[in-house]
Amino acid sequence: MLIGQLSKCTGFSKDTIRYYEKIGLVVLPPKTRRDNKYKDYPEEVVHLLNAIRKYKELGFTLEEIRELLVLQSIQVLDISKLLQILERKITGTDAELERLHTMKLQLNRERQLLLGKKKAHIISLPEMQVAA
Repeated sequence: MLIGQLSKCTGFSKDTIRYYEKIGLVVLPPKTRRDNKYKDYPEEVVHLLNAIRKYKELGFTLEEIRELLVLQSIQVLDISKLLQILERKITGTDAELERLHTMKLQLNRERQLLLGKKKAHIISLPEMQVAA
């Protein structure tokens, strides 16, 4: 299938598909060019792009997705390995949530301090300090 068809099937833009090829997430077999020099994408690329989308939606970075694809390609991605990767991702997500919660608390404290000042009061940036 041509890149336009692949784009419609997967919802990825042509530019994104080309980018994934460029960085090596999508690797095509050697004989993918037609006589007119257009690339002929095999059906497996649809499944690969759908897997990439799934892991992106789960918060995986492209580098983490690459790791999964490499492990799959060398046939060492079993359930226990995938569980380890998911646990690591969950731990990282928990840490990020904690960091964001702390940031939200600091922002709320700063807002409360500013609400206590007169509305017309002009401030300089050093006056806006993170409330400890």
